[in-house]
Amino acid sequence: MAPPTFPIKGIQEDLGPLPGQTPLRQEIDAWSSDPKNQVQVALFMLALEAFQKIPYHDRLSYFQIAGIHGLPLVPWDEDTTTQTPGTTLGYCTHGSILFPAWHRPYVALFEQRLYEIMIEVIIPRFPPATHAALVAQAKAWRLPYWDWAAKKVDPNDPSAPPNYNLPQLVTQPGGRIFGPEGIEIEFPNPLNTFVADEPMGEYGIVDIGNAPYSICRATSRYPPPINQAGAKEAWTYGVQKNDQVRDALRGHQWYEGAQYTDTLGEAVYHLFSQKYFSSYDAFSSTRYTHGMPPPDYLSLEDIHNNIHNWTGGPGLTPSDDGGHMCEIGVAAFDPIFWLHHCNVDRQFAIWQALNDEAWFSEPSQQLSDLGGNWSTKPKTIVTPATALAPFHSDTKATYYDSNTVREWRAFGYSYPELQPWLPKYFKNGVFVKAAYLKDISEQVNALYNVTRTDILRLHDAIGVADKAVEDEDWIVNVQYERFALDGASFTVHIFIGKNKVGQVYNFCAPGGTVGGSGGCVNCQAQQEASAISTGQVHITSALLRDVKSSTSKLSQFQAEHIAAYLAEGLSWKVTNNRGREVPLEALPSLRVSVAKGKGIHYTNNTILSRYHEYEVLPEITDGRLGGLARGDF
Repeated sequence: MAPPTFPIKGIQEDLGPLPGQTPLRQEIDAWSSDPKNQVQVALFMLALEAFQKIPYHDRLSYFQIAGIHGLPLVPWDEDTTTQTPGTTLGYCTHGSILFPAWHRPYVALFEQRLYEIMIEVIIPRFPPATHAALVAQAKAWRLPYWDWAAKKVDPNDPSAPPNYNLPQLVTQPGGRIFGPEGIEIEFPNPLNTFVADEPMGEYGIVDIGNAPYSICRATSRYPPPINQAGAKEAWTYGVQKNDQVRDALRGHQWYEGAQYTDTLGEAVYHLFSQKYFSSYDAFSSTRYTHGMPPPDYLSLEDIHNNIHNWTGGPGLTPSDDGGHMCEIGVAAFDPIFWLHHCNVDRQFAIWQALNDEAWFSEPSQQLSDLGGNWSTKPKTIVTPATALAPFHSDTKATYYDSNTVREWRAFGYSYPELQPWLPKYFKNGVFVKAAYLKDISEQVNALYNVTRTDILRLHDAIGVADKAVEDEDWIVNVQYERFALDGASFTVHIFIGKNKVGQVYNFCAPGGTVGGSGGCVNCQAQQEASAISTGQVHITSALLRDVKSSTSKLSQFQAEHIAAYLAEGLSWKVTNNRGREVPLEALPSLRVSVAKGKGIHYTNNTILSRYHEYEVLPEITDGRLGGLARGDF
């Protein structure tokens, strides 16, 4: 008889009292800096530290749960063999329509385990008289998220403009926190790095390319190239160049004469704008489909990929290598992965609330998974009923599927923007959906709009009631063969003149990681099928900056001027996951294109902008290696 499977339920505590009410997953800096949360912060940090120390053979250890995402390539909570022989991707669903749904129970599993450790391990360490109060705090706790697309005031430089940053809790190597009754607790920060008992190669973690993950006893961000003096020690014991993560998010090396461009915030804003995508499939993953309209090159997965790159490395040059977050097989070992994916789930939930009828139930919306993964056979037609292995809802091996995880509150949590139980959304006892959606839209506008405000200001519309302004919106689309470099990750950097204005990161896994000299059968299948992925860079903000710049050749924000400016100044290059430049000839599938559309922006902040009528302009990229030619569509 098979052993019982682990039931993933989230935290089913502290629900109500209003119908449907759940505790909130909160933004980590706001949550951790609030004095009333200091006991929850202590419980979280102590539980995470204990979680990371659970013996690695334990199914419910940090090591095994992180390993679900990739390496070591072993089944979790099920007795199975891989459905794709030689696959390096484990269970994960990158490049698949299942990407957002698969990660939802995964994050809920992580959150649930931390809660269980609080109750079973951490609270019993304290005096019995404190237990009731501590249990109440644990029941109200939910995993915080890192909103990497929201600009915040830097506590180390309050006079500086709000900007993108890492969470304060992550960047501290250690310190003191106040626990129950004001007890001071010293700790090595379990959010800063995961520290293993032995070199991770002892537990099945292998090298990827020339990155020596097998020797690591701690996770790293932006480690040095392994051939540098002292690099082996840095890789072994971990290095956290969090300033470089911050700079990558802000784009210090992107734009001359400006502190940052707004590619990241603009991508998230477009994600939530009115009906930007033609289908749920386009929103969910980087998967290319023939004839897709220009907006569909963006996706939740595309934005998520860039965060993995900016967090792990490398940069534009080979001065630093790629750390754990930039590789699928080892990304989940870095603790920041969980804060990142909590935010990815939040963005998924916000988009669901704004587009609650969008799904992939119709056969016309269901695509085959060309490569498959550990649990999905290649060329399986993926539907909402496809199992999200290895995640079970009970002890009887019942798998979750996309339908059963569609409602996030079923796992016992929601987010600050998503509180439909609040009285302000009800009139005479009846829920008013329009009021709820307007409030979500207003919060999204406050958090992420950048170019919208610039365009309204350009048209002297700021402060004018209920005015709509239409102007141009410019995007750069990128399509590429996902396994073009034998599955190795790579970055397509987009420049205007000498200024980098954005990038697309191919978050992938090399075929030679396992499977012997023949490499990964899964990867070979995708290469033979020429599986194509997509990404998008939003350049309107950069163009507006160039119009204002005294050194720029762009004098007017008008289509004919911009097209000529981009034809002369737009360029791109590719670097691999170690920061080395890749000749464009090595990527014959690469197609960079420019599209011009229209954006309608509103002075009413309860209305999200609407982008539409995009037209591809092949004359900008025609005749250049890696560029879309006139005859390509």
